[in-house]
Amino acid sequence: MKILQLSDLHYRSQYLPAENGYQEMLMKMENPLHYLDLAIKKAKAQTAVDLVLITGDLTEDGEVADYAFLKDYFDKAFPDTPVFVTLGNHDIKENFYQGWLKNVPTSNYYNFVHTFEDFYLLSFDSSVYGHADGQIDRGQLNWLEDMLSTHQDKPVLVMTHHHLLEKQYATPQLPQAQQVWQILKRYDILAVINGHTHSHYQTTVAGIAYYTADGLSFLGQDEGAGMVRFIQHAGFSLYELKDGQLTEINAEVVTSGRFLQKVDMRLC
Repeated sequence: MKILQLSDLHYRSQYLPAENGYQEMLMKMENPLHYLDLAIKKAKAQTAVDLVLITGDLTEDGEVADYAFLKDYFDKAFPDTPVFVTLGNHDIKENFYQGWLKNVPTSNYYNFVHTFEDFYLLSFDSSVYGHADGQIDRGQLNWLEDMLSTHQDKPVLVMTHHHLLEKQYATPQLPQAQQVWQILKRYDILAVINGHTHSHYQTTVAGIAYYTADGLSFLGQDEGAGMVRFIQHAGFSLYELKDGQLTEINAEVVTSGRFLQKVDMRLC
């Protein structure tokens, strides 16, 4: 099985006009749809994609219409391929349920377990809108434990948005990351994949493969004292699931890293 991971689209039908700060940076950014198109084209040219996973921040501001647009986009791009998502801190649960799922709006965490022939896919929602670093409660930890304890006959691929390692990137890890790892280490985890940092990363934690995909919009480079240098940055990750192992076979950047703007994030 070949799996395509996409992350951090930050899509908005029209970015808000601004003369400084983060919003001005977004105005200077090229439309993420251009790089999404390019990433999908490149991935399909390399292999037949069997599964698409989107690890959060589908939208910039969580608009219902933006979720509806993206759902239609992915239905057309992958008419015969399953597409699953988890939510990021820029996503608004109520609007996602309405726009993407065509369901009744709710503020409930968006969690699920999907059964495949050789593994389970577990989507773990670490997002709370307005909390950039993510946030989960005891109920989420209990749900994770319950799902893993009742799905032990196959390995589990865990997808979430926020990164779970302290020194991985300048932005903080999920505050409850250590509690999550305490649970994961007790079970047969195929891999953990996530996004949020917009920067590719891979390692192994207690024998568990761990992958973070590039984003499809921008990359923030920390310069200290609250200053962040933003560049245009987009990429994707391809994996192969074979003989009970998930292996990254390509992580490709599809932009040239054009400078966008420096932003004092203390003012945002």
